[in-house]
Amino acid sequence: MKYSEKHQVNFYECDENQHLKLPAMINLMMSTSEHQLAEGPGSTEALNEQGLGWVVTHYHVEITRWPQPNENIIISTEPVGYNRFLEYRDFAISDQAGNNLITAKSEWVLFDLKKRKLVSTDKKMMEELGVPLLKKIPRFLRLRLQDDYPVKRKYRVRYDDLDTNHHMTNGHYFNWLLDTLERDFLKNHVVSSIDIKFNLEVRYGETPFSCLKLVEDGDQIESYHAIGDEDKKDKALCELSWRKI
Repeated sequence: MKYSEKHQVNFYECDENQHLKLPAMINLMMSTSEHQLAEGPGSTEALNEQGLGWVVTHYHVEITRWPQPNENIIISTEPVGYNRFLEYRDFAISDQAGNNLITAKSEWVLFDLKKRKLVSTDKKMMEELGVPLLKKIPRFLRLRLQDDYPVKRKYRVRYDDLDTNHHMTNGHYFNWLLDTLERDFLKNHVVSSIDIKFNLEVRYGETPFSCLKLVEDGDQIESYHAIGDEDKKDKALCELSWRKI
């Protein structure tokens, strides 16, 4: 069950290099999946009535080219399967000619908003949505804490950072991750792939660190990121691959 919608990229969704911002890309993908589920049992409204919400636990994203201001793009999404606890959804962003610009795979769980823990997959809902049961689990890159992060910056979760699940929204993590990199680096490089794992929620009023280790080896440039505090250093882990503009 594939769903697509058109979008014209706004200037405020782009950075100073006139590339779609990474958080804006995440928000567009999330919005598209919300629209697909809007009238069914998997919608935010229907789940909230049961005290539940969707939570992303993992993304893998490949970027061929970043969309630019005023460009007309097509955002597509499709739920590809589920197992006992996890649901999987693919995304794609293409230009008007149908050329893939961005592809993404994602892993989700259903979350009890009161008990703040995951619950097993609703099989009846998956059947109503036409999502198949998977025999083989999709694999994502296993992310690990680095021994050392030379750059650390402390942040505070504001009210405006929260989503309807009452914790920090996915897209905002990338604001913290990218803010640890210098402006000169960001002006001369673009992200070519993303792997991120959300291990524990980050909630209102918390003051975690955003940590960075940047490794440059010729044309191979990787940045390793962690969001965490003194007790839980890996609330989120991320690896970004970069290429020079």
